[in-house]
Order: sequence, then C-alpha cells, then structure tokens
Amino acid sequence: MIGPIVNSDRSCNGDVFSISLPVRISSVEDGRLALMSYLEPFALDDRVINRIEVVLEELLSNVVRHAEGADKLSIEAECADHAVRLAIEDNGVAFNPLVASEPEPFADLENATLGRLGIPLIRRLSQSVSYDRIGPVNRVSAVITAG
Repeated sequence: MIGPIVNSDRSCNGDVFSISLPVRISSVEDGRLALMSYLEPFALDDRVINRIEVVLEELLSNVVRHAEGADKLSIEAECADHAVRLAIEDNGVAFNPLVASEPEPFADLENATLGRLGIPLIRRLSQSVSYDRIGPVNRVSAVITAG
C-alpha cells in the first residue's frame, strides 16, 4: 500500500503544502496531521488552528462520505498574507456543495435534524469559501484569517 504523497516547500514567501490521499475515512486524520505539521512552524494562535482543523475536517469528510465516484483527493494549503488558504480537490462527479440550501434553524435538540450543518459552519469560520470545477476535478477553497 502506498502512503500519502507529501510535498512541502518551506521558502520564506508563499510556502505551499500539498498532499494526495485515497478517498477513505482514515484520510481525514492523515490529512489533518500532515497539515498541522506543515503549519507548526508558523506558530499560529490556537483559535486559528482550531478553525483550520474544523474547516479541513468538514471538507475532507464531505469528500469521503459524499463524493460520488471519487477515488482521489488532495489538500493544498498556503500560509501567507495573514491567512491560510486551503483547497480540497476530488475527482468525483461534479458537485458544488455551496449551492445547497441551509437547514432551517431548530428550537431545541428534539426537533433538530442531522446533517447539512458542515457547509454553514465552514462559511462562518472562513473569510471566504468558493467552488470550482476544473476539468474532471471538484475544488473547494477556503480562506481562514490567521492574524
């Protein structure tokens, strides 16, 4: 079995991180650990790291659980200009998760419905979120303010 492919260029400007992973549940944690290792030298505030982890885990778990036909996913990240830019790509069927309607707010836990809360959460934790279809690839990008 081939492990994750990691590329990390730690130059002073525009440090770029990328990793390719198989589409399986263990890739969520593998990707998180690899990204945290890349971000460690930047000494980001714990609150920023928490936001990055939540956004990353939501995006990765969406691919793992819902990307029809996907067998590859990748994470790209860049820490620059007081922000962390994340991009998650998969080779599944074209799907823009950002066009889904937000669930109705619930008054109490008894009436809450499961699911559909990840994208609204990602939007709240990010400065911006976007979707692009680039050839056969879905790409969801998020920018998280780091300063």
